[in-house]
Amino acid sequence: MRYIPVDEAQVGDRIAEAIYSENGRVLLPVGARLSEAVLSRLSGWGVDRIAVDGEEMPSDEQTRILLEALDHRFTGHEEDPLMMRIKDAARSHLTRHH
Repeated sequence: MRYIPVDEAQVGDRIAEAIYSENGRVLLPVGARLSEAVLSRLSGWGVDRIAVDGEEMPSDEQTRILLEALDHRFTGHEEDPLMMRIKDAARSHLTRHH
């Protein structure tokens, strides 16, 4: 589970903690998938952060360490196009949220 600002939520994200109105009514239950319509209503409901399924994003420092390890693992394979495509795919995955 990770907590994100509503403006970072995307269609299809799954709610990890129920969202309640000020009077305690459930607006979205655990497991609900976000739709375009719901995303547009969240701010109006006064919701600024939500919990969605997924792992916490690594910090910039953690990402730097992972990228250094990735570079180390692929040292010596610079002339192999397939290995470099694999490395590029891994790098893209590690940096997609930064």
